[in-house]
Amino acid sequence: MKYFSIDRFEGDFAVCVGDDEEVVKVKRSKIPKYAREGDVLRLVDNTYEIDKEETKNRKKEIYNLQDELFSED
Repeated sequence: MKYFSIDRFEGDFAVCVGDDEEVVKVKRSKIPKYAREGDVLRLVDNTYEIDKEETKNRKKEIYNLQDELFSED
């Protein structure tokens, strides 16, 4: 299963970055309408779905990294 993170939207496309750092443009019509920047998509049978659990895990990981970076020890 391939995972892509939505980096940004450009016109009718979502610019997504894969786990292997592959950058792809996906038509907005091919992803759920409620998809937002930072959401993680999984590609299953030529269909993009939001993986809510993976999105939550990655956002938590980023938050923890930021917390470590900016903490005053």
